Amino acid sequence: MMKSVAFSVISYQLSVISYRLSVISYQLSVISYQLSVISYQLSVISYQLSGLSFKLLGLSFQFSINLVSFTGHWSLVTGYWSLVTGHWSLVTGHWLLVTGH
Repeated sequence: MMKSVAFSVISYQLSVISYRLSVISYQLSVISYQLSVISYQLSVISYQLSGLSFKLLGLSFQFSINLVSFTGHWSLVTGYWSLVTGHWSLVTGHWLLVTGH
């Protein structure tokens, strides 16, 4: 009986540690998502400024506008990847809690 109790306590402690790690991973993914959103907002501002410059300078800014649009799209893809990573961490934490129980 003591071995079973000791094993369940160790299993529970391991699941708590793993859950904490998954929470840290989730927090990091949220920070990464926030950074990607900031990057996207900056690229949108840059896109608006380049659009203004495009009106002022003519066709010379067409390549720059396409480049900024691509940067904004990359930021959105990074944000989506972070959300998927966060979801994976939460599912992992839930699985470990069920295992400890």
